[in-house]
Amino acid sequence: MDLVNLAVRKKYTTVAALFAVILLGTAALLSLNIQLNPDLDPVIVNIQTSYRGVSPTDVSEQVNEPLEEELGTIEGVDSINAEAFEGTSRIMVEFDYDKDLDVAAVEVQNVIDRIRDDLPEDIDEPRVQKFNPADVPVLTLAVSGPFSSEYLRTLADNELSNRLQLVSGVASIDVFGGEVREIQIEVDRDRINALNIPVSQIVSRLDKENLNIPGGELTSGEEEYLIRSVGKYEDYADIEELVIDSGPAGNVYLREVAEVKDGHADIRSKFRVEGEETAGLSIQKQQDANTIEVVDDLKEEIAQLEKDFPELNLQITDDQSDFVRLAIYNMGETLVLGIFLTFIVMLLFLGSWRNTAAVIISVPTTFVMTLALMQASGLTLNTVTMTALILSIGMLVDNSIVVIENVNRHYQELQKSALNATIDGAREMILPVTAGTTTSMIVLMPVMFIGGFVQQMFRPLSMTLLFAWSGSLLSSFTIVPLLLSVVLNLKKFKKTALSKLNLMRYLLEGFRRLFARSRELYLLLLRKSLRNRAITLTVGGVLLIITLNVFPMLGSEMTPTMDTGQTYISLETEPGSSLTRTEKISKEVEEIIEEEPEIVNYTNQLGYEPGTGTQAVTGAEGVQQAFFSITLTDRIERERSIWDIQADLRRKIAEVPGIKSYVVEEEGATAIGTTQAPLVVRVSGKDPEFLEIIAEDLVRDIEEVPGATNINLRWNVDYPEYQIDVDRVKAAEVGLSTDEISQQITAAVSGIEADTDFKVEEQKDPEIMVRYREEQMASQENLENLIIIVPAGDNLPLRELAEIERVEGPNMVTSKDLRYHLDILGFNHGRSLSMVNQDISSLLDDYQLPAGYTAEITGEQEDMMEAQTRLLISLFFAVAFIYLIMVAQFKSFIHPITIMISLPLELIGVVAALLITGTHLSMPAIMGIILLSGIAVNDAIHLMSFFIMEKKNYDNVFDAICEGARLRYRPIMMTTFSTIAGMTPLALELAVGTEQYSPLAIVTIGGLFSSTMLLLIYVPVVYSLFEDLKKVVF
Repeated sequence: MDLVNLAVRKKYTTVAALFAVILLGTAALLSLNIQLNPDLDPVIVNIQTSYRGVSPTDVSEQVNEPLEEELGTIEGVDSINAEAFEGTSRIMVEFDYDKDLDVAAVEVQNVIDRIRDDLPEDIDEPRVQKFNPADVPVLTLAVSGPFSSEYLRTLADNELSNRLQLVSGVASIDVFGGEVREIQIEVDRDRINALNIPVSQIVSRLDKENLNIPGGELTSGEEEYLIRSVGKYEDYADIEELVIDSGPAGNVYLREVAEVKDGHADIRSKFRVEGEETAGLSIQKQQDANTIEVVDDLKEEIAQLEKDFPELNLQITDDQSDFVRLAIYNMGETLVLGIFLTFIVMLLFLGSWRNTAAVIISVPTTFVMTLALMQASGLTLNTVTMTALILSIGMLVDNSIVVIENVNRHYQELQKSALNATIDGAREMILPVTAGTTTSMIVLMPVMFIGGFVQQMFRPLSMTLLFAWSGSLLSSFTIVPLLLSVVLNLKKFKKTALSKLNLMRYLLEGFRRLFARSRELYLLLLRKSLRNRAITLTVGGVLLIITLNVFPMLGSEMTPTMDTGQTYISLETEPGSSLTRTEKISKEVEEIIEEEPEIVNYTNQLGYEPGTGTQAVTGAEGVQQAFFSITLTDRIERERSIWDIQADLRRKIAEVPGIKSYVVEEEGATAIGTTQAPLVVRVSGKDPEFLEIIAEDLVRDIEEVPGATNINLRWNVDYPEYQIDVDRVKAAEVGLSTDEISQQITAAVSGIEADTDFKVEEQKDPEIMVRYREEQMASQENLENLIIIVPAGDNLPLRELAEIERVEGPNMVTSKDLRYHLDILGFNHGRSLSMVNQDISSLLDDYQLPAGYTAEITGEQEDMMEAQTRLLISLFFAVAFIYLIMVAQFKSFIHPITIMISLPLELIGVVAALLITGTHLSMPAIMGIILLSGIAVNDAIHLMSFFIMEKKNYDNVFDAICEGARLRYRPIMMTTFSTIAGMTPLALELAVGTEQYSPLAIVTIGGLFSSTMLLLIYVPVVYSLFEDLKKVVF
């Protein structure tokens, strides 16, 4: 017994299986992880190395270059990008997507271990970190109240952070802003100079004495004791009584040369919320955690914290779950609207609520099957998988429509019983429906294995569509025949109240007449086309030529930008600016932000606090940077788009004095998170200073390119610094090393952090900083007169041991493939990325570069070219697979060519749809073309099947074609318009979060409409042509 027979004759078994699937799908829906985007899982390993007091250029030469050279030997490395800052090295190693991240991290660590002896001895051990996309905060909390800044920070660092860390799904918490508690040991410089005790000796004693050391076990008879030497500092007195030196004159205690204070560290960063200074907590979730559930649990804990600390003001300034919730909810509404529109189209075509209900009931059943398979395969509910569900609506009913039409033909025209008509009609369509669905599914297979970012991005969409179509195929030959066998018998009973409604009856009857008239006109046009094949083919050829010539005018981009309602401003003040000056300037920017009526709230992170993960979000590397996070009202509620608001902000910020550079961008401005900006021009060469000269010249030219905006440099070489060149010979003569002199300078300038901890009142260990008294700290004026303690002999001023020069140098240096490079970053507005880059490329071709220097376009253009290449390869394989499947189905190499004519016909509608909507060619649009290739041939397959079937009943091909076309006209039009109806809400971007994938729907709608309208003419014409050729040849 075949599947149709089983489903129809074993009703109770089928219904029981149906409810089992519904239960599984419901359980899957409740347990599916919800997030904004799927995990793209880039294979990236970061290496961070601290090399205190060393310039960016020296860090690059001594740390980055040796590491880059060796890291390039690891198998699977895609790119190595190195950045060198003052005292810090940061290297990002990106691997191919098929590389295991854990293996990559181990191999990177092995490389570091292998060349560690070639790196400077006094660097901190390089830290290897696996890149985790979940590091982006899901919630940011501001802490304020009638307390000191230090108390708020301490509270956030301890009680608040500890409580929130216990919430399920929380991975880590970064605390920033406020005054960081610090145990300060203020040394009397004159006193230690007189005693000839260097600061490094004090630091060393602090580290060595603050220890609890296990001493093993002591056994005595039947008892055993643990031995432990207790030396940990318990209070300030323990520190003050530390012996830092001893000699003939006796012991020197720390209290004799220094004062121990409970203070706060130098302020290098601030966190401001809507103009008020606060402390902040940035909370990251675990990678596999549900964003909405984690944030909801956090909010419950925050509510409890507000009860426990009633005087505190805990304000959520950034909540990622809001947009996730809004996007998924709105896309759910779009899904329901798509189903409703599909229902209306089917009701108009079928003219019967019973037949329509049979199809519509199968849709949610297919969806729950899909959800169950999604859960089993580890997919999440996100904008990509929701897009797939919306796209699948019309296609889900296509198979059912074909089955229903054929069952009705058996029931009405062939006068069979309801049961026999259902079984025979459904069984007759098993082969063409399966073939059609297979072609739709097979086009997605290459995308799932093509590799790179494309595979990561579209694999969840492809898998969801495959699950949905598989469920649709199963439903078409089980649930739909079962329902049809029931509803056809219901027609024996009296009409329902719905069918008696005059309005409904007149509407359906009017549409039936209109449709019948359209079919007559179509058959008339078809006959004329068959009799005038040369003219018909010429017209088609002209349309294709016009389409191909218009295609380059569309412009292209990686992915469409999305109005998430979240925008960011990164600004940098003039080189040498202090945090105070940066704060003053940023307050002017705050006033500009507050003038915008669409602003809901905003935050401002000033400077950079080492030891926190905020740099990954803000990009800040010093006190000259400020980072604003701005939340806007929902895009549906405001008149201006996020890009209009950004243009207004750029115009006003440009007038603020003291800002060297600034960037205004929306969340997700680039498709790939590691890409710095949409527009990137990379200038490479051997001299960082000359790179800036070239880059600044190019910036002036690029700013004149239409559509290029917000152009700035990644780094500059005009940052002021003092270079202290120690005379190694003189230093050696007095018994000092360069490192010892550097430590004394550091103590005088900023202090030296002791590598030890000190537990205070069950709080996190505050740092212990050793420094000179405030009045004895070095300044610009007295730096060269700084007294350096000499172990054997008279102390000397710094100027006698080193040359001191005030120079300008880079604030950072970047390199790739062992070459320095300086990136020019920018954005496109009002023109497509490809068109702007085309103008920049022409500009670069005319620019005369010195020997050894290059300038090339990278950034999103590079990503886009790679993605488009991979997608075009996928399209080639998709078309090849379609042809092979049809060869197997029709047992012919000629008939599949007839069907394939629908593929070029779809391009006419694709280009027209993109032009009409002003949409650029993008990855989702190309994905739409691939998807369309599988859909468009379905109707051609069904049409061809009926030509072959009717050929047996007619003496000539002409009549067989006309009859086959007549029989398939309504099912083809019905499947086409139901698919279009289901995709229309996505194409219109009615829901927040649909912007990135709307081109997929636009392309599918336009291409499907043109291919359907034209294949109804051109498939019969080409088929008749091949049939005539067969008579001549054979």
